[in-house]
Order: sequence, then C-alpha cells, then structure tokens
Amino acid sequence: MRNDSIERSVNDTMLTIADSILQMIEQAKKQKELDRNRLATPDKLSILNEERGEAEYELYYGLIKERRPDLFEVNGDYVESFPVDKDKSTFQIFHNNGEFYGVYKQGAKDAHIVTQFFHSKEEVLLYTFGTSEFEKFRGHTLFLSNDGKVFSLQNNKQFRLNLVKPFKTLAFYENIKEARSLVVKNELRKEPKLRIQALRRTLEEHFIPLDLIGKTVTLNSISKDNEGVWVSFEVNKKEQNIRLPDFDEKWMERVRDNSRMTAAFDELIMNSRSIGEGFLTFYGLEINNELQTRQHDFEVISNEEGSYIGKFSGTGMVKKLSPYFSEEEANKQLKSLHNHIQLHKQKERYEDKGAELSIELDSSDKY
Repeated sequence: MRNDSIERSVNDTMLTIADSILQMIEQAKKQKELDRNRLATPDKLSILNEERGEAEYELYYGLIKERRPDLFEVNGDYVESFPVDKDKSTFQIFHNNGEFYGVYKQGAKDAHIVTQFFHSKEEVLLYTFGTSEFEKFRGHTLFLSNDGKVFSLQNNKQFRLNLVKPFKTLAFYENIKEARSLVVKNELRKEPKLRIQALRRTLEEHFIPLDLIGKTVTLNSISKDNEGVWVSFEVNKKEQNIRLPDFDEKWMERVRDNSRMTAAFDELIMNSRSIGEGFLTFYGLEINNELQTRQHDFEVISNEEGSYIGKFSGTGMVKKLSPYFSEEEANKQLKSLHNHIQLHKQKERYEDKGAELSIELDSSDKY
C-alpha cells in the first residue's frame, strides 16, 4: 500500500499558494529586472535568470517545509543519483514498496520528493524529464531528447518545482558532443593559468607592462585626451603611467572623487571596453586550444546501460575503453587503473628500460 500522505496528488490549495508565490516573485523583481536588463550582457542575463530560479526554489522549499512535511519523508532503498551541479545538488531515485520516485537534495537542505510514484526508474525519468536516455559526465547529468538535442540538469533546475509547476526544458545543446565539450570548457574557465595567459596577450597588444598583473595599485589621477585615457598610479611606492584606449565614465568619476584609491590592477583595466573585449577573445582562444590539445585522463561515464571507463577528446567524442559495469564497480576499476599507471611510471623512473603499458580493456566503441 502506498503511504496516503505521500501518494495524494497536489491539491488545489497547494497549487494556489504556489501560483501566488510565483506571482509575488514576478511583481517584486519585474521593475528591477527591466532596469538591469537594459544594460545586461547575455552572461548577466543568464545570471539574473539563475537568481530568479533560486528565489523561486527558496520560497517553494520554505512553503513545503511548513505545509507539506510528508514530502520530506524519504523512505525505501536508494537506487541511483543524477548530479545536478556537481557535488552541490543531486536528483536521486528511491524504491519503496514496489514503487519508484524522485528526490532532490541541495547542500545542507533536507531532501524532498519532487515526482509522483511510478513502476520503474525509467518511468520516473521519462515522465519527469521527457526521456530516460542520459549520460553522467564529470559531475553533470545530460539528458538526450527524442530530436537528438541534449539538456543538462544544471541549466534546467525547474524540475525542483515539478509537483506544482510541470518541468519544461529551457536550455538545449544541439547534440551530445557539443554538451560534453561545453562541460569541459566550463571546467577550463576555472583554471587560473588560462586566464593569465589571455590577460598577458591582451596587455602585450596594448603595450601595457606585464609585471602589473596581480598587483594592487594606488590611483593618483585619470585623464582623457585624443590619444585615449591616461591613468597614473603607484605600485610599491613607484609611480607609473599607462594609456588605455577607453575607460568606463562611471569609474573615471569614481577615481576623480576618491584620491589615493586602491584597486586590483587586473580589475581596473577591465573597465576599458576595448581591453575587456580583447581579453574575452584571447580567453576563448586559450580555452579552445587547451580543449583540443589537452590529454584528458581516464574517467567513469554512465548512461542508461551502465557505467564504463572512457576517455574524452577535444571534439566531444568519448572513446569507450571498458565493458559496462555498475557505477560502483566502474569507479573501483578506474582506481585500479590509476594505481597500475602510477606503478608503471615508478618502474620507468627506477629502471633504465621502459615497459609498454598494456591495458586489457575493450576499446572498440567510440561515439
């Protein structure tokens, strides 16, 4: 028998309250978003949408915590996890009394039910996300829709409100290769080395000393003439001057009104639109080059058939190097493989002769 307190569908009162919450968010943010969107870039708009989504979820979570404690009664056996935002949040499937259901867990918040009850794991995925085909890759879950397009849970968190607001995919990738590549690109963007390389190339193009990178400067003055904007500042008690092609007017006012103001040099020069655009161009080139040339490590990749050890290429292809295992077993196999590689490297260091590494894995699949 199902637990009646959990089984019952969301009633009209719950729907009305949820609608009121969403309307309240709309009204509270509408004017603010309109003002900010006039000057927002696509990246900033994405951040605004993410903030709005989190605000909706926070209100929804508070509401069900108070009025639907039954949604926090997570019973039964754990079946499988689908990472949403790496280790920050996850969608989990549980099995209880012959039925399967979905649960969402975010940070320190209590896990709560976000789906109805179904007869199988596949049904939970199909009726929640519109497809049961997926790939788990580097802490992300990618779902493959019937038209070949792909969406990630990280960019489509509306499923958290699924019981009062049916899930609708908002952001797609064209195919699985593009989705994988963008996941890796986003990881590369977090590497300081690539940012520094792009910044150095940008400064070289504008004849700005490279030794200023990472420094904190004390601003003396700023002025504009036909040749550009001249900025005078001190670094380690030594006065220097640089010429920028342009500079944000608001920042110019701020510098003029705050004598001896201190600022991070890297952030200061980004207030020049020309330098900022140049940096983004070089940054994109650095990331693409790294994506194409980096030798990626072995990793566990999971889909609806199971988990296997594979290797990523810069084109978004994944070479399958093992048969399918359970996810737990695949991670054990990967750990053993890494240990074997380390032992082999140690042997090469201590011996004058090298032995060719032999990995007994099925390498016939590449897709």
